[in-house]
Amino acid sequence: MSKKSVSWFSPELKRLYKYVTPHVGLLFLAAIALGVNAATSSLIATLLGKMTDLGFYEKDPRIILAAPLTLIGITVIYGLSNYLGDYWLGLASQKALIKIRGEMFDRIIRWPFASYQHYTTSQIGTKFMNEGNQALAAVTKSCVMIVKDSLQIVGLLGVLFYYNWQLSIVMLLMAPLLVSAMKFISKRSKKMVASNQKTWGRLIGVVQDAYTANKLVKANDAYAIEETKFNEVNRKIRTEQVHLVKLKAMSTPMTHVISMLGVAVVVSVAMFEAQQGLITVGEFITFLSAMLLMRDPLNHLSGLNATLATMSAAATSVFEMMDVKPEEETGTKELSDMKGKVTFDHVGLTYPSASKEAISDFNLTIKPGEHVALVGLSGSGKSSIINMLPRFWEPTSGKICVDDIDYTQLTRESLRRHIAFVTQDIVLFDDTIRANLAYGLKAVTDEQIYAALDAAALGDFVRQLPEGLDTPVGEFGGKLSGGQKQRLSIARAFLKDARILIFDEATSALDSESEHKIKLALETVTKGRTTITVAHRLSTIENADQIIVMENGRIVEQGTHQSLMSLNGRYAKLVQLQSLA
Repeated sequence: MSKKSVSWFSPELKRLYKYVTPHVGLLFLAAIALGVNAATSSLIATLLGKMTDLGFYEKDPRIILAAPLTLIGITVIYGLSNYLGDYWLGLASQKALIKIRGEMFDRIIRWPFASYQHYTTSQIGTKFMNEGNQALAAVTKSCVMIVKDSLQIVGLLGVLFYYNWQLSIVMLLMAPLLVSAMKFISKRSKKMVASNQKTWGRLIGVVQDAYTANKLVKANDAYAIEETKFNEVNRKIRTEQVHLVKLKAMSTPMTHVISMLGVAVVVSVAMFEAQQGLITVGEFITFLSAMLLMRDPLNHLSGLNATLATMSAAATSVFEMMDVKPEEETGTKELSDMKGKVTFDHVGLTYPSASKEAISDFNLTIKPGEHVALVGLSGSGKSSIINMLPRFWEPTSGKICVDDIDYTQLTRESLRRHIAFVTQDIVLFDDTIRANLAYGLKAVTDEQIYAALDAAALGDFVRQLPEGLDTPVGEFGGKLSGGQKQRLSIARAFLKDARILIFDEATSALDSESEHKIKLALETVTKGRTTITVAHRLSTIENADQIIVMENGRIVEQGTHQSLMSLNGRYAKLVQLQSLA
């Protein structure tokens, strides 16, 4: 962490301000309102002195009624202008906040696949809920204080210099002390805020893990383990928050003591001048009132150092995430109609930061409409192969062709439009059955949805539900069983009607009866479509046109079920192991 103090014009803050400046109309209105607000502060100080002279020395009877009415009127104007200024600045900030949150979300969903490995879901949630709000909420607060309090200070300084410039200079000699105090607080605060934001991300992660793994926690009686992890992070947050509170609490008293030193000196000099007849009591009251009215704006501005530190740390974190480059679109060709031929030509894949290839010299041609199954032990490279096909990952050597076109020449959108994906990690949104099935599709009828559900052996179940297709599935599909969630995911792939179907352990959570129904449905649905299946349950791929046996990222056997069984090699041993199981 840099030891430099935070600047209001640091690169990250200037970038943050750009989200507010488009709303210049609201900012202009707010500036007018806050200008009026600042003027009323100066007017109050001036009138107090004038009314003191008129009431106590000149004994003007009109002042008895005029004084309270004038003060009430000015106070109403002060309150109204303060309200309007704060409101218009807050409105501008909220408009900016909508934009920055939208850009954050837009960037995240367009990240390349590798970027998702760098952040946990809790870290991303923290950036949206905590840091994004902190950054722009602080902009609102700082805009209000900087404009309003600065104008008040300028106005009150004008009053002070008008009545007694010598005393004003004495008071301004305290300014260097105030600036030094602000820099000290600012430097300490930014470091602590940055650390605190990371700790909050850890806390959200611990809570999320314990919540989603509640069955595992209960089954292993691991309450104490989770409580220990939570308490460790929770205590660290407490320690950091206490330090932040101490820094914030220190800020106001420091500036208060320094400002009161100036007030004490000025009051002593002013009293001496009053006794010498150099100034009237009314002028002294005006001068003293202006000084005292300046104290709150000065304290507010000094307190902005902690706000500045929070805003700077949050902005740095948010923009760091937003600056991750999205998927680079190298393709220019639109694949409007796909036949379904796929060719892997000496394909190799090495993941970032990995020293060993996950896929090595992989060669395979899949004809249109052909069903190919990938089998092998965990870590053999099956998932890497299917993740390369939709360009989630791209080969680090060799090339993949679709319909004899290097697929890096195709736009991702047109390529992925022709691929339907069913993974072992089932993804369901907290929405209805209809919304989950029709996700990303347009103009889908209920008849088409039910046809897909019937193909996935789930139609009868949905028809029996009181709300039918409009039944909510719950968070992560929590209202459905494991098999129902998997069949719903399969139905979604069927509904997309893509030319290439990819099934990654698609029947792993199905019972024997449902698996049999799925096998029959697959035989119908996959006709005329290129199908790639990753399967551990080898009984589901006996009728595949090609079975590819993988080991350490390479093809070690290739053929049909019958030909591979006759080889009595690795595939045959896998089948025998499952038969024994």
